[in-house]
Amino acid sequence: MTEFEICVLVTGVGGGSLGRELIKTLQHAKTNYRIIATDMARLRTGLFETSSSYITPKAGSEFYIPTILKICKKENVKVIIPGSESEIKEIVKNKQKFEDEEIEILANSLDIIQKCSDKFEMVELLEKKGFVCPKTLLCQDVLELENIEKFPVIVKPRSGSGSQNVFLAHDLEEAKFFFRYLKKYSIEPLIQEYIGSYTEEYTVGVLYADGGKLKTSIAMRRMLEGSLSIRQMTKDAKSKKKFVVSTGISQGFFDDFKEVRKIGEDIAKALNINGPINIQCRKTESGIIPFEINPRFSGTIVGRTLVGYNEPDIFCRYKLFNEIPKNEPYKIGYVLRDLNEKFYSMNEINKIPEA
Repeated sequence: MTEFEICVLVTGVGGGSLGRELIKTLQHAKTNYRIIATDMARLRTGLFETSSSYITPKAGSEFYIPTILKICKKENVKVIIPGSESEIKEIVKNKQKFEDEEIEILANSLDIIQKCSDKFEMVELLEKKGFVCPKTLLCQDVLELENIEKFPVIVKPRSGSGSQNVFLAHDLEEAKFFFRYLKKYSIEPLIQEYIGSYTEEYTVGVLYADGGKLKTSIAMRRMLEGSLSIRQMTKDAKSKKKFVVSTGISQGFFDDFKEVRKIGEDIAKALNINGPINIQCRKTESGIIPFEINPRFSGTIVGRTLVGYNEPDIFCRYKLFNEIPKNEPYKIGYVLRDLNEKFYSMNEINKIPEA
């Protein structure tokens, strides 16, 4: 372990965000981190949880990257971990500017991020590489939904990540409704087969870098109960079978789950990942089938840390010191989540500076 301080900048630290979870994870680490938090809005809980915090322009603004660089120089930042989708892309696009200042970015390459962002192309790529994926249909017109062979289906955006605008449709009428809803807001819809049972849904985190020199993984069977973890739940009128679409908030049971972890590691290798990747999958009669892939740290990182697997710390120490973690087993058991409230005075709110 290092005795000296490592300054890490975490962006996008709003309540419930990946950035907020990254802060909590780094605070759990044995490594001596000094954490700098940034966000584009003032009323964000993560801004009050670190030694220094700043309000920044929006990602994509011409002022965003210069502002982040200015903060890095002022605070002697050595590592940046972007905590929102828009900032991940913007920072990675400008990676060379940070590397010129000897600042490490804990994120995948832009090529990997773009590849995983297109869910239709990702399914095609995985199938070419021999993985079993849900049947996926790309429709440009509502009449093409007549080609759906079996219900229920998932209607979701073709691009992006996370669980926003993901819907479960039990028949053609519902599929058309959700299709039109996404189209109305200029979101390209994707139709995907609903696979397996919600009781066998897993989230897998993999760190894979430099062709497998770094390769670690962890899996959790998701506990899809209550409003925190369930976005949509319906029952079939005849069979009474329950169908569930999960949110991005994960809680559940940690165990070795070798088969599930192997699928995650195989996918990371096949995609030539060079960083963190999170895979959601279900165990079915046809095997373990991935249905969502995000090339970034997952919001589950705090739960993983609690059982002894701190992904941001592992990856940070690998990038800075070329450390390979010992293959030590993590704790077996449940990680449960809830909501907490905090009060902040106007004086505390106004103290956060514009960068």
